[in-house]
Amino acid sequence: MFSKVISHSGFWKSVIFLASMFIIIYNIADVFMVFDGSFTAYAGERFATEHLLRFFSANIASGFVYGFIFSFFKFRSKIKQEQQ
Repeated sequence: MFSKVISHSGFWKSVIFLASMFIIIYNIADVFMVFDGSFTAYAGERFATEHLLRFFSANIASGFVYGFIFSFFKFRSKIKQEQQ
């Protein structure tokens, strides 16, 4: 079932879309909750040279996990409905 789901047409497109939306929404929420809406403070903290790799790798990894899990269950239920 796993290989059938990940090879389904549109699966990876859905993963990328959901991952990018998660990253955008998460970072906007982070700006307002942690930095009180100050984009300059956010950019200064998150894009500091010593934290830059951690920032990007954490965003990409968390976005991928979120997108993969939601897309997997979405497409799995779609395949199960098609089989019935």
